[in-house]
Amino acid sequence: MTSAVIVTGAAGGIGRALCERMRNEGYLSIGIDRYAASAADIDLRLDLRDSEQLAELGRELARDYDLKALVHNAAVQPIAGAGETPITEWLDALLVNVLAVEALVSATRENLASNAGSVVVVSSVHGRATTGGVTAYATTKAALEGWVRSAALDLGPDIRVNAVAPGAIDTAKLREGFARWGEESADERKAVLRQRTALHRIGKPSDVAGAVSFLIGDDADFITGAVVVVDGGATARLGSE
Repeated sequence: MTSAVIVTGAAGGIGRALCERMRNEGYLSIGIDRYAASAADIDLRLDLRDSEQLAELGRELARDYDLKALVHNAAVQPIAGAGETPITEWLDALLVNVLAVEALVSATRENLASNAGSVVVVSSVHGRATTGGVTAYATTKAALEGWVRSAALDLGPDIRVNAVAPGAIDTAKLREGFARWGEESADERKAVLRQRTALHRIGKPSDVAGAVSFLIGDDADFITGAVVVVDGGATARLGSE
């Protein structure tokens, strides 16, 4: 039976790149998203805020497929600051960004363990250094990395758990984030971002997919509880420079 990889948030730019990379690596990609995920071999529609339905779906997939990995990429990003973010948006961010992976792991851990599988979550540089106006997003990404460290201990030695923390990646979510400053200001900020990034470019979704592919592969067999930063060197620069 072909090994399968579950990818949440499969409809977005990084999700599409993940599904394509998994297929190229010989895995069956199972995409979970609210929207159509055309790059997934199996496209499943589900609102990831519904933890019970998500766990039930995970149990079904664990019965039907040999799971090599679970890649939690889905995220919501409320555009609001501290004291301004509605509680409903906080809850949505917690449910999607953090608790969705917990629900899926609870349903698939035995299958993953039997296949020497792994869990990789897509975090963000915002989990450790952020900007104003995305408080719930930054907070939940920091929480997600805490989950990775703890889960690596709880699920080892049979399941490895790691994260990738992308910087600026050219996706609709990045453009949405820049849009809050207006079109002209967004272009200026993109130019500054490129200039302040060591590699002088904004990342591609395939950059993230490549790091995930490494972490679920045999060459990463002694890596767990780690966060691999994929930001072109942006966070290497001292912010006060």
